[in-house]
Amino acid sequence: MSLYQRDPKRHRFPLPNDIWKWNLKPQAFATFTYLCYLHTHGTKSVPPTADEIASKLHMSKDMAAEQVRQLKQRGLLDQHLVPVCENTGKNFFSLPNELFFLNLGHGAITVYAYLLYCEDRRTHQCHPSYRTIAAAVHLTVATVMKHVAKLEEKQLIAVEHTSYLDSHGMKWNGNNQYTILPIQITLDCYHQQQMDQLEEQRKWQQAQKRLGRTPEKAPCARL
Repeated sequence: MSLYQRDPKRHRFPLPNDIWKWNLKPQAFATFTYLCYLHTHGTKSVPPTADEIASKLHMSKDMAAEQVRQLKQRGLLDQHLVPVCENTGKNFFSLPNELFFLNLGHGAITVYAYLLYCEDRRTHQCHPSYRTIAAAVHLTVATVMKHVAKLEEKQLIAVEHTSYLDSHGMKWNGNNQYTILPIQITLDCYHQQQMDQLEEQRKWQQAQKRLGRTPEKAPCARL
């Protein structure tokens, strides 16, 4: 479980538990979270541009600029885009730094963050219902299910379907049990996909040369 053996101050950043009371939609939640990451680790000497935020969170430049404007208006960001977390209580949960470099998008980031918020720190498991997650992150149940499938595909989480018997002996589906996996598993998988894509591109270019064509860049498959 390499994720939990690393120095959390270097490889993770905190978010206040109260963030779920702020009624932020995924676009605003992910924007605030990304700015918390930058501020915690001091990775930038100047505020990020709307283009940078948009590219990290899978949204348009205009949408990113609008999220920043709204967060400022609510007093959650100062003029330098530094998150304002005053009067948010003493309880925090943390997210891995690598979250913004895995091509997830703002919706999946928000669902993943909620699962980490619910996580039992000893077992790294939780079992909120789809409806509970949907209400917390302001998405439909169908959209939450899509993001859960994406997180499972990326190997950020493992999902175990559960069932139970009622008093009449009838079997019903229970809530999923989610296990938060070490982030290194996801990173290894992501980097391998990138290497595979580069190898496929190299083979395509070689084939074009053999056919006497100009080897333009091959279309990139989405990771």
